[in-house]
Amino acid sequence: MDCPTCEAMVEPYLDGELPAGESVRFEAALEACPDCRGKLDRLRGLRSLIRELPAERAPDLMRARLERELRAAIAAAAPLVESASSPTPGSAATPSPRLWSRRSAMAASLLVALGAGWVGGRYTGQDGSRETDELLAGYLRVGLGDRPVDVASSDQHTVKPWFAGRIDYAPPVYDLTSAGFPLLGGRLDVLEGRRIAVLVYRRNQHRLALSLWPATASGDTAPVVSEQDGFAIARWRHAGFELRAIGDIAPKDMSVFAASIDKAMEAGK
Repeated sequence: MDCPTCEAMVEPYLDGELPAGESVRFEAALEACPDCRGKLDRLRGLRSLIRELPAERAPDLMRARLERELRAAIAAAAPLVESASSPTPGSAATPSPRLWSRRSAMAASLLVALGAGWVGGRYTGQDGSRETDELLAGYLRVGLGDRPVDVASSDQHTVKPWFAGRIDYAPPVYDLTSAGFPLLGGRLDVLEGRRIAVLVYRRNQHRLALSLWPATASGDTAPVVSEQDGFAIARWRHAGFELRAIGDIAPKDMSVFAASIDKAMEAGK
């Protein structure tokens, strides 16, 4: 094995990506290649230093957004990867280890690129609001999670009692199927250090999360609908509750949803 070939195999060897036979050949070649041995030692030392660095858990919003965007990016790249892995006539259908390595590298590169863009300009909400960040993080947990609700039911008489003893207030719960927003259930979340009720609805194939808690200010306010990162967000106060709704839907649909909630709350008095 010549030195350039040996040097090119240092990183795959360190990452455990070489087949057993090539690993044996590489280890034998190292004895005659001090430059490659030095490179391997340096990379091992660097890896050790990185592992010893203190690590802090990424904010929920950052982690959830990165996961969402990474899934979308990988899904977009999937046809290209599958095309590359399609067998030729008479060949096996199983992708080679090197193809799987390229897939892993693609995912890692996308994650790094997305992370850099996130830190560069999207660490906080566009309005600079911690509340908005926490609402977005909560919604992404609803939208991405395998279990979007803690209590799954369209029956308000099942969902509303579920909150008793879990939070210090009784949220109004309504099924809005007739308005095009069927109730999926409820869950708990934390907003600015307080446990709150979240009602999860569906609009076609999209989920909406309605967070609500007792208002400290008097009077009602009209829903204000904005759009951020492709999500529609509604903020308003009605019937003694602060209401925040977020969903991967059009702003006009969010306005209809907010109006339907207000109408249901008025009828439920």
